[in-house]
Amino acid sequence: MKTIAIAGAGAMGGRIGTQIQEAGYDVTLLDYWKEHVEKINRDGIEIQTETDTYHLDIKAKFPEEVNEQYDLIIILTKAMKSKEMIEVLNQRGAIKSDTAILTMMNGLGHDETFATVVPKSQIFLAVTMWTAGMRGPGQLLLEGDGTIELQRVDGVADERTETINQIFNDAKLNSHVSDNVFQSVWSKATLNSVLNPLCTILDKRIGEFAQYEQSREMITPIIEEIVAVADAKGIELNFDDLVKKVEGSYPDELQGLHYPSMHQDLHSGRYTEIDYLNGKIAQYGKEVGVATPTNALLTHMIHQLEMKYVEA
Repeated sequence: MKTIAIAGAGAMGGRIGTQIQEAGYDVTLLDYWKEHVEKINRDGIEIQTETDTYHLDIKAKFPEEVNEQYDLIIILTKAMKSKEMIEVLNQRGAIKSDTAILTMMNGLGHDETFATVVPKSQIFLAVTMWTAGMRGPGQLLLEGDGTIELQRVDGVADERTETINQIFNDAKLNSHVSDNVFQSVWSKATLNSVLNPLCTILDKRIGEFAQYEQSREMITPIIEEIVAVADAKGIELNFDDLVKKVEGSYPDELQGLHYPSMHQDLHSGRYTEIDYLNGKIAQYGKEVGVATPTNALLTHMIHQLEMKYVEA
């Protein structure tokens, strides 16, 4: 894979793209943020780590400027912008018949969205535990460690899967090929479907939420509904494991001191990804005949808050 595009060059897209570039691959960052794209092309991208600050030259374009084809496109937009992104890239001729389209966005249903544009044989799902931050246009904050797991969405093994995995490992992203990526996707979506809406509605950091003695009673019905929906869709999740995953994030040295991304989006005046988390659980519940009143209520509550914080 000689040409790689990162579609959605925010914090996580910046991390993935710059590490792949530093591994010697040809990477282009694609984004709609005008100041970000212009600064990268003018000054390079500034990377701050725990020990160093340096600049990296890397190509950046607006999606409508794309005039080449890519072997691998990694989509890391906000979930609600992903369909627009893949459609624009398809219209611009960026997607070949063998281009691998990979996403490690949070939430559920991205494979279904992409399948309206390209065959499932071209779609790859990944789950990442890496984190990243932005300090401003063209400025990345990269701290901590992480992992990636990936699989072709239809479960079929092919040479591209191993090639992508090798690219990630060349970039020191600690990647491995999964034999059940959907289980991992749903597990991470459960974590986000619990902590994102609850901390956003309550205006609390994760650790502050955890200080409530009856917090487990609050998270239990959310997780129970997700497990039931997943089971109806043939995805095996373990309730106790998911509770441990959520509660394992509470300590300050892990995520306890942080507001979840949904809280950050809302209080920055941006729409949230609720429809791809609790909203998607509620949608799937209707489709498979499983009641999801808690997840549906949380979805409505976040949309109510969007009416307050997001300008029309």
